[in-house]
Amino acid sequence: MLWKKLRKALTNRIYTVILKMELYAFGVKFGKGLFVMNAYPCIEIYRGNEGVFIGNKLTINGNNNCTAGNAVCRISVAKDAFLKIGNNVGMNGVNLFCSKSIVIGNNTIIGGGTKIFDTNFHSLDYMVRRDKKRFNEGRSAAITIEDDVFIGTNCIIEKGVRIGARSIIAAGSVVVKDVPPDCVAGGNPCKVIKNISKNEELV
Repeated sequence: MLWKKLRKALTNRIYTVILKMELYAFGVKFGKGLFVMNAYPCIEIYRGNEGVFIGNKLTINGNNNCTAGNAVCRISVAKDAFLKIGNNVGMNGVNLFCSKSIVIGNNTIIGGGTKIFDTNFHSLDYMVRRDKKRFNEGRSAAITIEDDVFIGTNCIIEKGVRIGARSIIAAGSVVVKDVPPDCVAGGNPCKVIKNISKNEELV
């Protein structure tokens, strides 16, 4: 048992050092106390992009985690896109693709297998999709996830939405419209289920 704990701690330390070196090479600005747990994330950031910021104490979980399943945390940032991840953020097998702007607030928890895409990737016009040179011409719009949000397992956060502070997104939800602060929301499409007070205990 002690050996397993020591091996895990050593592995996490090695992952952290390598990840910091990789982020530095990409030009990412990051804070102190960057943690990586279970599995090394896949980082794809356009070199020369100066608009990527990661705060203090980012926790990344990946495969072999009970809610992430076999999902590996993947962070992809396109040319000239803006990504800001706040302090004390936890990601569990999250697939994040930023083509324009994604902002994740402080103390946010993002459940296993969740996807956050600020683009359609492909056009809604079938004639554009037929053109191989224009195949990836999808619409993009900024995503903002405010402080203290809790996003459940296997959610999809679509382009152009804002999730208000302290809100909870139920597992399996597809968020296509703004969610106000201090509420529980869920479903496909995601809708407000109930409002919550500051100190309310949810069952």
